[in-house]
Amino acid sequence: MFARSAVACLVLVLVLATGQATAALAPNFQRARELNAVINAVAVAVPKHPIDKVISQGRDRYAVVAGKCTVIARIVGLPAKPGVVGPRQFEVELDKPDCD
Repeated sequence: MFARSAVACLVLVLVLATGQATAALAPNFQRARELNAVINAVAVAVPKHPIDKVISQGRDRYAVVAGKCTVIARIVGLPAKPGVVGPRQFEVELDKPDCD
């Protein structure tokens, strides 16, 4: 009985050690992180105008309206470090603000 349990534990450890483990956030929490990052980036880029709306334009792309300015923001995924698990790492890239 002990040998069978030991073998099962060893197999489990090997499977976990050789497989890639990822731990993503739930989609709503990941989206909240991304939206907060987009809002903060645009607030720094266009400090004279308050943000009025954020419009999703597909996967990882947002149009942000701030006063008379529109800024396109993109979420760019960063590569995960080997052996590190956790939520998706990303940065926000902004196009030049288009102000009327």
